[in-house]
Amino acid sequence: MQFPKDFLNKKILIFGYGKTGKSAGKLLDKFKINYSIYDDNINKKKLFDKEFFKNNYDFIILSPGINIYNHKKKNFFQKNKKKIITDLDIFFSFQKKYKFTIGVTGTNGKSGFCNLLKDILDRNNIKSKILGNFGIPVLEKRISSDEICIIELSSYQIDYSKNLKLDKACILNISPDHLERHKTLSNYKKIKLKIFKFLKENGRGYYHKQSFPKLKNKNKIKSFSNLNKIFLRNILGKNVKIHKNYHNQIKNRLPHRVEFFYKKNNFKFINDSKSTNFEATKFAIQQYKNIILIIGGLLKKGDSYNVKNLSNNLVDIYIFGKENNIIQKSLKKQKIRFICFKNLRDILKNIYKKHYLENKNSKKNFTVLFSPAAASFDQFKNFEDRGNKFKKYTYEFFKN
Repeated sequence: MQFPKDFLNKKILIFGYGKTGKSAGKLLDKFKINYSIYDDNINKKKLFDKEFFKNNYDFIILSPGINIYNHKKKNFFQKNKKKIITDLDIFFSFQKKYKFTIGVTGTNGKSGFCNLLKDILDRNNIKSKILGNFGIPVLEKRISSDEICIIELSSYQIDYSKNLKLDKACILNISPDHLERHKTLSNYKKIKLKIFKFLKENGRGYYHKQSFPKLKNKNKIKSFSNLNKIFLRNILGKNVKIHKNYHNQIKNRLPHRVEFFYKKNNFKFINDSKSTNFEATKFAIQQYKNIILIIGGLLKKGDSYNVKNLSNNLVDIYIFGKENNIIQKSLKKQKIRFICFKNLRDILKNIYKKHYLENKNSKKNFTVLFSPAAASFDQFKNFEDRGNKFKKYTYEFFKN
């Protein structure tokens, strides 16, 4: 396999040296291609002087988590915006022909939907791999010519990428998210719609009708309302057999996504740490009754916490996290009671004493739902770390 000619003998900068940056570096090393690295954490001591950013780079491989619009090097990004690419651009630059590529984006449910597509293909003995925003960087996976690529795309990846080539693309849903970065819901929607610009000549795109009520169908782009068999066949092909209980696959949640992981007598525990906005938490609340809800963290700009219409499902609400005061104000306006703690461990300890010990012999069933509706970085490394801590504290107090 040859490295794409476009990148040979070029000045390349990897900006951001987390999972994505390291996977790009590893690939460049494999082909003995020189590159430079910049990362805020590595360069705290100003290891690179001003001359470093005066270099005329041909390509800047950017990690999607970096916000070029408010970064301390934003002037550098403004001057070099056309040179910014992603690991996905490199992936699609290889001359290798991929059998079929499906791009999936949306505010909530991307990973679950990608997993559903793969499950259907597996049952049809069709090889496939999930790539992109799914956890493992795209450049770390080996794709054979007979495999379908299912690519989960965040708004950040769509915003920065330039050279994707998709056979099918779909936008599952849209609700306010990442507005601290995209500023307005309108901007957020525009970036999501950019996915259709990556369709091949004979490609087809599908968007959630309720999320884009004013958008009109075109030859290549159609709307859908439900994740039914017709829609799934539009994505995967008319000859694909879809099993009767395919909706159960959506219910078989991935880790940290409405994940039922433990039961103690009449109390069951749901880990939905992946929930970083209220729309996702609202969906989770609607799945259960007699809920002891835990929310909090770093809130998303433009998000609201209107639980009044859902209050019949709720027994109690626990709040924690850096911006708990904002949630408190919202709940007070709705006249919804709540309990506030500094950290997640203290919440689980209180639930054990207040709810479990008093109700463990009751005929009534309870659900402890950890669906934060906020980002995790105030107290945790990421949403996975947050979900694992929730499990750890649950076992600490309830598994005895």
